[in-house]
Amino acid sequence: MPEQAVNGTRLFYRLDGPEEAPCLVLLNGIFQRTEAWEPLMPYLKNFRVLRYDMRGQGQSAVPPGPYPPEQHASDLAALLEALKIPRYHLLGLSNGGVVAQVYAAQQPAGLEKLILLCTTPRLDPLLRAKVASWRQALAWGGTRGRLQVALPWIWGRAYLEAHPEIADGASLSQMEQAAPTPEAQQNLLDGFMAMEDLRPRLKRVKAPTLVLSGADDLLFPPCYGQEIAAAIPQATHRVLSQVGHVAPVEDTAGLAGAILRFLEVQA
Repeated sequence: MPEQAVNGTRLFYRLDGPEEAPCLVLLNGIFQRTEAWEPLMPYLKNFRVLRYDMRGQGQSAVPPGPYPPEQHASDLAALLEALKIPRYHLLGLSNGGVVAQVYAAQQPAGLEKLILLCTTPRLDPLLRAKVASWRQALAWGGTRGRLQVALPWIWGRAYLEAHPEIADGASLSQMEQAAPTPEAQQNLLDGFMAMEDLRPRLKRVKAPTLVLSGADDLLFPPCYGQEIAAAIPQATHRVLSQVGHVAPVEDTAGLAGAILRFLEVQA
């Protein structure tokens, strides 16, 4: 199992694709594993793709928390240095997009292009209340309770209508087995809830940036993407039609097309 020791913890990672290809780094959503990107991988065959589980996620270690965005960004910098990856594009989904914003605002020399997917630059009162409900559900009902509360905020209407089995017990059990430990979930949620308003920092982002929102994303509606694009110089904001929060699954081909066009790489 490929692991790298960074910042006092161990991170599981995967590197796929030709060594000479341009590198694309993928940052997981808050409870995701590297496997969450599998639907997208066939479209990324012309990249050297780095996927990794942030601290507390998947096969990575679970050190004491919380894990705020700044900690994740520091881990990312250390991992890239350890793996000797000098130039790369960066794509962050959800909490991974928050981490990507923090990291890009530090103006790392190797960052070429930035993609921020279904994410937010800040915690307003409504978003804070949404995430607080997840934290309370975890305390009251464990992982299964948190999954049931989160489900309608995550999946878009069109996708749930086409795949109603997602809400079935068998599907929830599968997601429960893949989830981080309750301790790790608490650390991840507490870290997310500690995020600052990132908009003042975003003016320092130098990399060309594409911001993508799901039209039906109830957790981070397109208004948050608009705020990010307004704060980053010359950023572009696009809305993915009939997509909720899980764009890599809900519209894999549409998302891949947007990514490849922005990175100017053929499918």
